Amino acid sequence: MTTEDYRDKASKVAEELQEYLNNTDKYKWEVAKETKDFKISCVKSEYFSGHLYKGEAEYNVPPKTVFEYVEPLPEGPRMKWDKNMKKIEVLKWLDKDLRLNRACTSSACMGLISPRDFVDLIVTKETDTYLSTNAISCECDEFPEVKKFVRGWNYACGVVVLKYSHNPNKCKLVSLIQPDIKGMVPKNLTDAAIPGSMAEFFTNLGNALKEDGKVVS
Repeated sequence: MTTEDYRDKASKVAEELQEYLNNTDKYKWEVAKETKDFKISCVKSEYFSGHLYKGEAEYNVPPKTVFEYVEPLPEGPRMKWDKNMKKIEVLKWLDKDLRLNRACTSSACMGLISPRDFVDLIVTKETDTYLSTNAISCECDEFPEVKKFVRGWNYACGVVVLKYSHNPNKCKLVSLIQPDIKGMVPKNLTDAAIPGSMAEFFTNLGNALKEDGKVVS
Protein backbone atom coordinates (compact mmCIF):
# COMPACT_ATOMS: atom_id res chain seq x y z
CA MET A 1 0.00 0.00 0.00
CA THR A 2 1.13 3.55 -0.73
CA THR A 3 1.02 6.36 1.82
CA GLU A 4 -2.03 7.70 -0.04
CA ASP A 5 -3.75 4.31 0.32
CA TYR A 6 -3.01 4.28 4.04
CA ARG A 7 -4.33 7.83 4.40
CA ASP A 8 -7.56 6.98 2.58
CA LYS A 9 -8.05 3.97 4.84
CA ALA A 10 -7.36 5.99 8.00
CA SER A 11 -9.64 8.85 6.90
CA LYS A 12 -12.52 6.42 6.53
CA VAL A 13 -11.88 5.16 10.05
CA ALA A 14 -11.96 8.75 11.38
CA GLU A 15 -15.32 9.26 9.70
CA GLU A 16 -16.58 6.00 11.15
CA LEU A 17 -15.62 6.99 14.70
CA GLN A 18 -17.54 10.25 14.34
CA GLU A 19 -20.51 8.20 13.16
CA TYR A 20 -20.26 6.04 16.30
CA LEU A 21 -20.31 9.18 18.42
CA ASN A 22 -23.01 11.16 16.67
CA ASN A 23 -25.47 8.80 15.01
CA THR A 24 -27.73 8.01 17.96
CA ASP A 25 -30.45 6.67 15.67
CA LYS A 26 -28.22 3.89 14.36
CA TYR A 27 -26.24 3.03 17.50
CA LYS A 28 -28.38 2.11 20.52
CA TRP A 29 -25.80 1.94 23.28
CA GLU A 30 -26.42 -0.28 26.30
CA VAL A 31 -24.63 0.53 29.57
CA ALA A 32 -22.22 -2.23 30.61
CA LYS A 33 -20.60 -0.52 33.60
CA GLU A 34 -21.07 2.88 35.22
CA THR A 35 -19.70 4.80 38.20
CA LYS A 36 -19.67 8.47 39.14
CA ASP A 37 -16.34 8.77 37.26
CA PHE A 38 -16.99 6.94 33.98
CA LYS A 39 -19.55 5.12 31.84
CA ILE A 40 -18.92 2.13 29.57
CA SER A 41 -21.50 1.14 26.96
CA CYS A 42 -21.62 -1.34 24.11
CA VAL A 43 -23.42 -2.36 20.93
CA LYS A 44 -22.98 -5.36 18.66
CA SER A 45 -20.09 -4.90 16.26
CA GLU A 46 -20.91 -4.73 12.57
CA TYR A 47 -17.66 -6.53 11.73
CA PHE A 48 -17.40 -9.61 13.95
CA SER A 49 -19.26 -11.53 16.65
CA GLY A 50 -18.05 -9.29 19.47
CA HIS A 51 -18.99 -5.81 20.61
CA LEU A 52 -18.11 -2.19 19.95
CA TYR A 53 -17.41 -0.53 23.30
CA LYS A 54 -17.61 3.15 24.21
CA GLY A 55 -16.06 4.50 27.40
CA GLU A 56 -16.68 8.09 28.56
CA ALA A 57 -15.21 10.23 31.33
CA GLU A 58 -14.78 13.92 32.07
CA TYR A 59 -11.59 15.45 33.44
CA ASN A 60 -10.81 18.91 34.80
CA VAL A 61 -7.73 18.92 32.62
CA PRO A 62 -7.02 20.79 29.35
CA PRO A 63 -7.87 18.67 26.26
CA LYS A 64 -4.33 18.67 24.84
CA THR A 65 -2.96 17.34 28.12
CA VAL A 66 -5.45 14.47 28.23
CA PHE A 67 -4.67 13.69 24.59
CA GLU A 68 -0.95 13.62 25.35
CA TYR A 69 -1.60 11.11 28.14
CA VAL A 70 -3.73 8.72 26.06
CA GLU A 71 -2.02 8.86 22.66
CA PRO A 72 -0.18 5.55 22.14
CA LEU A 73 3.40 6.69 21.61
CA PRO A 74 6.48 4.98 23.07
CA GLU A 75 7.92 8.24 24.45
CA GLY A 76 4.56 9.49 25.79
CA PRO A 77 3.16 9.25 29.35
CA ARG A 78 0.82 6.35 28.58
CA MET A 79 3.36 3.61 29.24
CA LYS A 80 3.77 4.95 32.79
CA TRP A 81 0.13 4.66 33.84
CA ASP A 82 -1.60 2.14 31.52
CA LYS A 83 -1.13 -1.14 33.37
CA ASN A 84 -2.59 -3.18 30.48
CA MET A 85 0.05 -1.97 28.02
CA LYS A 86 3.37 -3.86 27.97
CA LYS A 87 4.94 -2.12 24.99
CA ILE A 88 4.18 0.54 22.38
CA GLU A 89 6.34 1.07 19.31
CA VAL A 90 6.08 3.07 16.11
CA LEU A 91 6.89 0.68 13.28
CA LYS A 92 6.86 3.31 10.56
CA TRP A 93 6.06 7.01 10.26
CA LEU A 94 4.12 7.46 7.01
CA ASP A 95 3.56 11.20 7.56
CA LYS A 96 3.63 13.57 10.52
CA ASP A 97 0.07 12.58 11.47
CA LEU A 98 0.03 9.03 10.07
CA ARG A 99 1.87 5.97 11.33
CA LEU A 100 1.94 2.22 11.83
CA ASN A 101 1.98 1.26 15.50
CA ARG A 102 2.47 -1.96 17.41
CA ALA A 103 0.93 -2.31 20.85
CA CYS A 104 1.51 -5.27 23.17
CA THR A 105 -0.95 -5.96 25.96
CA SER A 106 -0.50 -7.82 29.23
CA SER A 107 -2.30 -11.05 30.08
CA ALA A 108 -5.80 -10.66 31.51
CA CYS A 109 -8.32 -12.50 33.69
CA MET A 110 -5.64 -13.99 35.94
CA GLY A 111 -3.73 -15.31 32.95
CA LEU A 112 -6.70 -16.93 31.20
CA ILE A 113 -6.19 -14.47 28.33
CA SER A 114 -2.55 -14.51 27.23
CA PRO A 115 -0.65 -11.41 26.00
CA ARG A 116 -1.75 -9.95 22.65
CA ASP A 117 -0.18 -7.65 20.12
CA PHE A 118 -1.85 -5.43 17.52
CA VAL A 119 -0.38 -3.76 14.44
CA ASP A 120 -2.48 -0.68 13.71
CA LEU A 121 -2.65 2.16 11.23
CA ILE A 122 -3.23 5.39 13.17
CA VAL A 123 -4.07 8.91 12.03
CA THR A 124 -4.28 11.80 14.50
CA LYS A 125 -6.66 14.71 14.01
CA GLU A 126 -7.43 18.03 15.66
CA THR A 127 -10.42 20.28 14.96
CA ASP A 128 -12.03 23.16 16.83
CA THR A 129 -14.09 20.65 18.81
CA TYR A 130 -11.88 17.60 19.40
CA LEU A 131 -8.52 15.81 19.20
CA SER A 132 -8.45 12.15 18.19
CA THR A 133 -6.52 9.06 17.30
CA ASN A 134 -8.25 6.91 14.69
CA ALA A 135 -6.98 3.38 14.24
CA ILE A 136 -7.54 0.07 12.49
CA SER A 137 -5.43 -3.07 12.28
CA CYS A 138 -3.42 -3.81 9.15
CA GLU A 139 -1.80 -6.90 7.70
CA CYS A 140 1.88 -6.09 7.23
CA ASP A 141 4.20 -8.78 5.89
CA GLU A 142 7.20 -6.75 7.05
CA PHE A 143 5.98 -6.97 10.66
CA PRO A 144 5.18 -10.66 11.19
CA GLU A 145 3.69 -12.21 14.32
CA VAL A 146 5.91 -12.65 17.38
CA LYS A 147 5.84 -16.06 19.10
CA LYS A 148 5.04 -14.93 22.64
CA PHE A 149 2.03 -12.85 21.55
CA VAL A 150 -1.26 -13.78 19.89
CA ARG A 151 -1.83 -11.29 17.06
CA GLY A 152 -5.19 -9.61 17.63
CA TRP A 153 -7.22 -7.43 15.29
CA ASN A 154 -8.64 -3.99 16.01
CA TYR A 155 -11.61 -2.92 13.96
CA ALA A 156 -12.22 0.86 13.74
CA CYS A 157 -11.22 2.27 17.12
CA GLY A 158 -9.58 5.22 18.81
CA VAL A 159 -9.82 7.94 21.42
CA VAL A 160 -11.61 11.26 21.02
CA VAL A 161 -10.97 14.15 23.40
CA LEU A 162 -13.92 16.53 23.18
CA LYS A 163 -13.25 20.20 23.90
CA TYR A 164 -15.63 22.40 25.88
CA SER A 165 -15.82 25.87 24.37
CA HIS A 166 -17.05 27.32 27.67
CA ASN A 167 -14.18 25.81 29.69
CA PRO A 168 -10.71 25.28 28.15
CA ASN A 169 -9.54 23.47 31.30
CA LYS A 170 -12.12 20.67 31.06
CA CYS A 171 -12.76 17.95 28.49
CA LYS A 172 -14.54 14.70 27.85
CA LEU A 173 -12.58 11.62 26.84
CA VAL A 174 -14.31 8.98 24.73
CA SER A 175 -12.61 5.64 24.03
CA LEU A 176 -14.02 3.48 21.24
CA ILE A 177 -12.74 -0.08 20.85
CA GLN A 178 -13.83 -3.27 19.11
CA PRO A 179 -10.95 -5.75 19.43
CA ASP A 180 -11.06 -9.29 18.11
CA ILE A 181 -8.48 -10.79 20.46
CA LYS A 182 -8.31 -14.06 18.47
CA GLY A 183 -7.12 -17.29 20.02
CA MET A 184 -9.26 -19.89 21.81
CA VAL A 185 -10.92 -17.54 24.30
CA PRO A 186 -14.59 -18.15 25.23
CA LYS A 187 -16.79 -15.23 24.19
CA ASN A 188 -18.24 -14.80 27.69
CA LEU A 189 -14.72 -14.36 29.07
CA THR A 190 -13.94 -11.66 26.52
CA ASP A 191 -17.25 -9.91 27.19
CA ALA A 192 -16.42 -9.84 30.90
CA ALA A 193 -12.79 -8.79 30.49
CA ILE A 194 -13.13 -5.77 28.18
CA PRO A 195 -15.41 -3.54 30.32
CA GLY A 196 -13.19 -4.26 33.33
CA SER A 197 -10.10 -3.34 31.34
CA MET A 198 -11.72 -0.10 30.18
CA ALA A 199 -12.71 0.77 33.74
CA GLU A 200 -9.10 0.30 34.81
CA PHE A 201 -7.99 2.52 31.89
CA PHE A 202 -10.13 5.47 33.00
CA THR A 203 -9.32 5.02 36.69
CA ASN A 204 -5.57 4.80 36.15
CA LEU A 205 -5.61 7.79 33.79
CA GLY A 206 -7.47 9.90 36.36
CA ASN A 207 -5.00 8.92 39.06
CA ALA A 208 -2.01 9.70 36.84
CA LEU A 209 -3.38 13.13 35.94
CA LYS A 210 -3.86 13.92 39.64
CA GLU A 211 -0.46 12.61 40.69
CA ASP A 212 1.26 14.61 37.95
CA GLY A 213 -0.52 17.83 38.98
CA LYS A 214 -2.45 18.19 35.72
CA VAL A 215 -5.91 18.66 37.26
CA VAL A 216 -7.15 22.24 37.25
CA SER A 217 -9.15 23.03 40.39
